[in-house]
Amino acid sequence: MKTVIIEDELLQADHLKSLLMAMEGPPEVSAIVQSVGEAIDYLNRNSVDLIFLDIHLADGLCFEIFEKTDIRVPVIFTTAYDQYAIQAFRHNGIDYLLKPVTENDLRKSLEKYTRFTGYHSGYREMMDTFRSMASGFKPQRNRFISHLGKKLKIVEAVDIAYFYALGGGVFIRTLKNENLLVDQNLETLEKQLDTYDFFRLNRQIIARITAIKEMIPYSKSRIKIILTPPFEEDVIVSYRNVKDFMQWARK
Repeated sequence: MKTVIIEDELLQADHLKSLLMAMEGPPEVSAIVQSVGEAIDYLNRNSVDLIFLDIHLADGLCFEIFEKTDIRVPVIFTTAYDQYAIQAFRHNGIDYLLKPVTENDLRKSLEKYTRFTGYHSGYREMMDTFRSMASGFKPQRNRFISHLGKKLKIVEAVDIAYFYALGGGVFIRTLKNENLLVDQNLETLEKQLDTYDFFRLNRQIIARITAIKEMIPYSKSRIKIILTPPFEEDVIVSYRNVKDFMQWARK
C-alpha cells in the first residue's frame, strides 16, 4: 500500500509516519507534502492508494485540493478541529482522526481501509453512501456576530435562549437576558441552527429547548409557550406545527 501524508506541521507528519512504520506490514509513505499547492502538484503527478490529509494547511483548507485534482482513493483526515467532519465525508473520507493521532486510532483506521477496499466494488459504494448521507446534513452555526451599539460582539450558540423578530429587525435573547441585533432573517438562521436544540415556534421566534419553561394547552388545539428569559408577547405554536413541535420536544 502506497500512501502520502499531507501535513504542514513536520513534527506531526513525522509522528504519523513513525506510527505507520511501527504497524504490521507498514505502508510505504511515498512523500510528506506541506501545502495545498504542493499537494495538487504531487497528486496530479503520482498515484497512491491512501491519503492522510490535514484540514488546515500552510496556504489554506485542504478541500481546495479536491477542486483541482481527481482523487479516487480513500482519505483519512487528521486535524485538530472537529467541525469539518461532514465536509470530510463528502471528500472521500473514510475516517476523521483528531490530533494528536494515537497508535490505537490509526490501527483502527487502517483496518477500516482494509475492510472497505477488500471488496471489488465496496469502496465506490461506500463513498456514494457517505456523500449521500453528507448531503442531507445542514451546516450548523456555533457562533454569531451581533451588533451592540457601535461595537460587534461574538455570541456563542450555547449562550442563546432564542431568536426573535421585532419591528423589522431580528434579535438574539441570551440566557443572561441580553437583546442583541443580528443581520440575518429567521429563515436563514433556521437553516443554520442545530435542529436538535432549536425549533421555529412561529413566524416570530426560534427557541432553544432549554429556554422553554412551560407548555400550556391553548385554544383551537394550539400550545402556548412560556420562555425564559420571558418574552414580552404571547408565544403560540400554531395547530399545524403542534405535531412537529411535540416530536421535537420529545427527542
